[in-house]
Amino acid sequence: MNRMFGGLPLTAAVLAFVGAEHAADMKKGEELVNKGGCIACHGASLDKSVAPSYPVVSGQCESYLFHALQQYQSKHKTPLYGRSNPIMGGMVAQYDAQQLHDIAAYVASLTGPLDIRGEMH
Repeated sequence: MNRMFGGLPLTAAVLAFVGAEHAADMKKGEELVNKGGCIACHGASLDKSVAPSYPVVSGQCESYLFHALQQYQSKHKTPLYGRSNPIMGGMVAQYDAQQLHDIAAYVASLTGPLDIRGEMH
């Protein structure tokens, strides 16, 4: 039995390291959102879009936001796959996966009109 669980602390340490590497940094996400000028289309708190064609993004699910950002990148690199908005494609082309995680975490942390966390139906 000891032999079976002997490597467990090392495995836990490796998993903790891997998890820490991909953990989102909301402060960096905020900096990237400000640097990217996201408020120009999505509004000051990313909750009041300046045009009906731009979505309200604040408070949306982090994993949804991350995958949406990745799809805009995919369209930029591979025209046959991904979302096709050229503005978003150009904006996210400069970011790596960790930065997209950071942005998604920050935007998801904002309160928005679509935020239903904590509500049970």
